Amino acid sequence: PGGPAISKAALSGNSSKYKLPKARLKGKYDFSFSGLKTAVLRAVQKEVGVDFNFPSFELAAKLNEQQKNDFAASFQKIAVETLVDKLEKAVEDFSPTTVVIAGGVAANSALREELIKRVSKKLPNPLIFTPPELCTDNAAMVATLGAFQAVLSESQNPLKLEVKPSLSMSDSNW
Repeated sequence: PGGPAISKAALSGNSSKYKLPKARLKGKYDFSFSGLKTAVLRAVQKEVGVDFNFPSFELAAKLNEQQKNDFAASFQKIAVETLVDKLEKAVEDFSPTTVVIAGGVAANSALREELIKRVSKKLPNPLIFTPPELCTDNAAMVATLGAFQAVLSESQNPLKLEVKPSLSMSDSNW
């Protein structure tokens, strides 16, 4: 939910102001931003001169606008690098012909620019970006997955499909 605010603040920030660690890279394609978020928290605490016992919800009030922008830009830089690195690796390993960028993160302009710069040239077809107005949740991504599943599976009458609101995306019985 903080993505749009981070993206907006980052536009006026210095992405090199705060040195943050790369997101934890669990495997070839997995990652976690929990360590990065903790690193931002600790950096903000240090910047404003409080210890870890200080209530984190009160930290933002201690930062000026430029500090907020610089933290947002520094965080966004690492998050975008991580996402692009992982997608680049997946494209190299799986050689897809098309990649669709969807979900909330797809609205981030810095991510879009970096993907175009680094990933699009490795694909035979252009990257497909969900229009920003459809990036408010993951509905477009789930719908795209459903469309691919429908193409790959036996034809079914969509009016006779069973509704399963908690169905796993990896369930092969679609």
